[in-house]
Amino acid sequence: MGCVSKPGSSHSSQAVSALLIITLAMMVLLAAGCRNNTTDIEEPAQIIVTEIYTVIGEEIAVTRIIELTPTPTPPPTAAPVEKLGPVTLDIGFERETLPAIDPQQSVGQDGIDLIENLFVGLTRYNHLTNRIEPALAESWEVSDNGRVWTFQLRDDIFWVKPGARQPDGFYAAQPVRPVTAADVVFAIRRACNNKPYTPDAFTLFIIHGCEHANTTPNATDTDLERIGVVALNDTTLEFTLTKPAAYFLTLTSLWFTRPLPPEFITTLGDEWQSTKWQTNNDASFLTSGPFFPLGTDLQTLQQNPLWPLPRQGNVELINIYYAKGDKSTYDLWQARQLDMVNAANLDIDFTEERIATRLEMVPEQTVHYLGFNFDSGIFREPEVRRAFAAAIDRQKLVETLFETRAMGMQHLIPPGVIASSPVNQVGVGYSPDYARQQLAASGFGGCQLIPPFTFQVSASDLSLQQAELIRRMWIDELGCTEAQIIIEQVQFGVLLANTRRDAGAARPDVWELAWASFYPDANNWMGDLLHCEDSENRHNRPCSEEDNLIRQANSLLDAAERTAVYRQLENRLFGDAGLMPLVPLYIRNKPKLVQTWVTSYTPAVFGGEQYDTYQIDMRIKDLERSR
Repeated sequence: MGCVSKPGSSHSSQAVSALLIITLAMMVLLAAGCRNNTTDIEEPAQIIVTEIYTVIGEEIAVTRIIELTPTPTPPPTAAPVEKLGPVTLDIGFERETLPAIDPQQSVGQDGIDLIENLFVGLTRYNHLTNRIEPALAESWEVSDNGRVWTFQLRDDIFWVKPGARQPDGFYAAQPVRPVTAADVVFAIRRACNNKPYTPDAFTLFIIHGCEHANTTPNATDTDLERIGVVALNDTTLEFTLTKPAAYFLTLTSLWFTRPLPPEFITTLGDEWQSTKWQTNNDASFLTSGPFFPLGTDLQTLQQNPLWPLPRQGNVELINIYYAKGDKSTYDLWQARQLDMVNAANLDIDFTEERIATRLEMVPEQTVHYLGFNFDSGIFREPEVRRAFAAAIDRQKLVETLFETRAMGMQHLIPPGVIASSPVNQVGVGYSPDYARQQLAASGFGGCQLIPPFTFQVSASDLSLQQAELIRRMWIDELGCTEAQIIIEQVQFGVLLANTRRDAGAARPDVWELAWASFYPDANNWMGDLLHCEDSENRHNRPCSEEDNLIRQANSLLDAAERTAVYRQLENRLFGDAGLMPLVPLYIRNKPKLVQTWVTSYTPAVFGGEQYDTYQIDMRIKDLERSR
């Protein structure tokens, strides 16, 4: 309806007052109606009013201009945010007992997840950016020879325990004392010692004296004191390494390097996480991370209000459900009681609509590959290695074996690793024409003249199926025959033994293996798996310029420079003129089911989940749960 007014007329003197009032009222309403319905019309500063009077039977119209006093529009006020209660993250563990949360002893993923959130590290691995960030250490310096690292620590991160309950229902954090450099020294010495046993302590052998202490059956106090880690004062820490290592910052982010308070361990011993800890009222459970536990049953974690580092998420409470017996974490997720659940071992239909729309694939840090024997009379030629690598259709391989639960790889360093390149941006990958061209350029000229060779794999049905698929691709793309490619299945231990450099005649021509990361840095792949001297070098590959580049990359502290060198290495090894020391095949994906109210989170591809980076929309969560 348009903004139109059509007042009626009256010839009755009695109607004059009413007509005047109605006319004025309609004019006011007209102005208000126009403002409400037309957003681009400003409020008028004046209005024109026509008043009609009847005098001795004659109508007289009097027009007046009435100035309006502007009424200031009050500024819009934000609606008060309704507090829906604490922001909670609900997770589940499929286990009968509490996870081990001793940083130097835990090996299970549940325990590593909790350690990540309960104990501060010197540095922290950012899963979103694949970079190392400061944590307890706010800065560091490296000596000119790359072997001495000096860390400056914060003085505002505390060992805390739950305090009194506050009016808002949360518990105060009672600070006991700051986390100091001496606490880090204690943890590193504890990890390097073989009592208690730290499974991944070998990654710390780069610290001077660590290997000696770890391999000595009964390391003395003197052995431990000779380990290259020293507290210069409460906030200054010094490490001495056996060689330059740019990846050392990555090691300082790992769970088994997290500091512990020595007085706590002194009171309860190395087996502190036991019934005596849970029943000893004099031994308070101390933590130093972004969350702390409310009680010893590890069922509820609360945000640490004294945590000084920025939080990317909004989680205030973490509820942990321990699924036992028939009640699985998947059942709880289906009932909307859990925010997310690991679906790797679930026998469910991932194409079902509700499942498919909530499914996320997290890449694993294990690359499955084919290794070449450089002593073989067949695979000593790079052209032959390139041909057999380029004839493998990784996409077809993973779709046949795993459907959507794997990702083909044409270079070695996987995603989620410091200094890695994006998947499939380097390397040749599947290229049948290139494969045939390379084989034609080899000394064999084609597959017909290649003598029979051994393709050795483990004893599992999956390994056999994979080997048969690859053999069929070599037959179809390169013109080989089935009789030429002899698949041998052996026990995994035998496969490892047969592929050692000193295995002699037992060494196969080509084999199936996988490499699992020990720390999320490119050196763990290039240096620890491929280098001609710094790795096992199962391929017995002669040293080349590429090995010099690997060491050069490991001495660079600038992240961009390191990434550029590793990208160059990947091209020189897996590009169209690459050495092709092995054939990267794929990485497996871990399926995860995530509820819609988890609006932001970056899954951990290595190490523990960082719950302080998760964003939960409690309005959606409460609404979904009420259905």
